Amino acid sequence: MQTPITRAATLLKISEYKLFSEAYLNWFGDRPNETDITLLFAQFMMFGEVPQWADQFARNVLADIEANREVSLNSFSVVNLSPRIGRKAAISFTLAQPRK
Repeated sequence: MQTPITRAATLLKISEYKLFSEAYLNWFGDRPNETDITLLFAQFMMFGEVPQWADQFARNVLADIEANREVSLNSFSVVNLSPRIGRKAAISFTLAQPRK
């Protein structure tokens, strides 16, 4: 059985890694640090651990597709980001509970 991450990435015709990156942008409003997102993606690939923000993003994509809405990465992206001033907040990680 495919995870919401895999299904959403397949339907958007992007990699799961790219979906993680876009989910981070959507949730936090900034591009992720490459090292952090790679570590989180490795945890997903090895152990199936999905951050709550990535799971929610994937489920939103799937819900929009099921509702026959026009869906692209731009549908979920923050447009015209102003430059971040100061330090980035540390990336957060919360395991999503499996839904039945």
